[in-house]
Amino acid sequence: LIQGFYGVKNYFYKGNHIGGIYHFLNTLRKSFETYELDKIVVFWDGEEASLSRKKIYHLYKENRKSRLKSEEEISSYNYQRNRVKQYLEEVYVRQGEYQYCEADDCIAYYTQNSLEDNKIIFSSDGDLAQLVSKSTSLYNPSHHKLYTPNDLFIYHNEEILIENIKIVKMLCGDPSDNISGIKGFGI
Repeated sequence: LIQGFYGVKNYFYKGNHIGGIYHFLNTLRKSFETYELDKIVVFWDGEEASLSRKKIYHLYKENRKSRLKSEEEISSYNYQRNRVKQYLEEVYVRQGEYQYCEADDCIAYYTQNSLEDNKIIFSSDGDLAQLVSKSTSLYNPSHHKLYTPNDLFIYHNEEILIENIKIVKMLCGDPSDNISGIKGFGI
């Protein structure tokens, strides 16, 4: 949603910006057709999504600034997010949003506990590469690639075997979440 919100700036309906809505639904449609999906589940960050981690590590995501700057941007984003949720309900797409839970945590729980085979995570969040397994693939729209076990994944300009992403994050930290790794230890 956020990619379309900022990337598709010239789509308006009755004076309201709808770039996020257009991009989200069009991406959903393309994925549905490309992978012949029979079920789609969308997870959203819940209210106070980062709070539980910030209680453990107060610097968690402190280096991130909100992209939404003005009251008008916040209002437009919330309008588009709510519309997408309504549209998903109309086409029977399952959704999950839980207070104090980030969407990627919900995705991890779902992929690791669902009995379904051949799950595809659709995200450009590199953290989700940790979830690739024999029953779960990752389609990264930024890379235009579907990742499966034994694939090489581009992480901070380095090619890493996808199964090793977890180890790299444990040793090197995660700068995007403001988590440092072992001092002086690089990828």
